[in-house]
Amino acid sequence: MIEYNFKKKKKCFHAMVLLLLSGTLLSSCSFNNFLKDKVEFFAEKEEIFKIIKSNKSVRSIRAFASFEIFFPETNKSGSVFHQEIGFEEGTFSGNAFLVWEKPNLFRMEILSPFGNPYFSIFAKGKSLKIFHITKQKLYVGDFTKKTMENLFGIPVELDMLLEIFSVLKPKFQSKNYRFDKIEGVLIPIKKDMKNSRTFWINKNSLMPKKVEIVLSGQKLFVRYLSYEKIDGILFPKTILLVNPKNKAHLKIEIEELNSSIFSSIQRNAFNFKVPLDVTIHHLFFD
Repeated sequence: MIEYNFKKKKKCFHAMVLLLLSGTLLSSCSFNNFLKDKVEFFAEKEEIFKIIKSNKSVRSIRAFASFEIFFPETNKSGSVFHQEIGFEEGTFSGNAFLVWEKPNLFRMEILSPFGNPYFSIFAKGKSLKIFHITKQKLYVGDFTKKTMENLFGIPVELDMLLEIFSVLKPKFQSKNYRFDKIEGVLIPIKKDMKNSRTFWINKNSLMPKKVEIVLSGQKLFVRYLSYEKIDGILFPKTILLVNPKNKAHLKIEIEELNSSIFSSIQRNAFNFKVPLDVTIHHLFFD
C-alpha cells in the first residue's frame, strides 16, 4: 500500500513538472510571437500633439502629380468635365502639373496622354477659370462649394481645399479632445454637429491618416497615405478626398517628393492672360 502511494505521488510529481515546463514553453513561444509581430501601441495624446505641432505646415507646393476624379452621379450634365471630356459616370484620371499657395491660389495643368497641356485650371480667391486649350474655350465662374460639387461632386471652397492639401491638423489644445487609444482617434470633446474634425492617427508617423470633416452639416473624409520626410517636413504622397453622400472622390498622388515641391512660387504663376480668339462661357449652376 505504501509503495503504491509512492508511485502515485511520483507520477503526479512528473506530471506537474511536465505541465510547468510546457506552460513555460508556451508562454515563451507566445512572448516570442509577440516580439516577432512587433505589436505597436499608440502614444499618449500629449506626444501625438507634440509631433503634429512640431511638423511644419506646408504653405505652398509645386509638383508633377497624377490625379483621379470619380463622379458617379450626373443628373444634370452641367459639369464642364462631363461636357468636354465626356465621362458621364465613372473615373477620369491623368497627369498634371500642380501649383498652389495658401490661402487661396491654385493652378492645375492637366496633361494629355502625349504630355501636352490639355486643361488649365486657375483659381484665385473666389475666381475660377477653366481653359480648354485644344477647343479654345474659357469657362469662368466663382469658386464656391456649389461649383465644386457640380464640377467634381465634392462641395469644398478653395481655402479649405488648400488646407486639406497641406495636411489638416487638430487645434493645438489637448484638452479639446479625448483620445481612443484602441482605435487611435482624436475626438472633439465638444463636437459641433455642423462643424467639426475627427482625426485617426497613424501609429508610425503619429500624423493624421484619416480625417472626418463636417462643414455646415456636410460630411467629407480625407485620407493621407505614405508619409515621407522632406526637409524636416512630414508630407503624404497620396491625398484622397471623398464625399460619402454621393461616393465621389478626388485623389492626388505626388509622383516624386523632393525639396523643390516646397519652393517659393512666383506670383505670376497664378496669372492667366485670356488668349485671343477664344469663346468665353460662364459657369452658372442653379
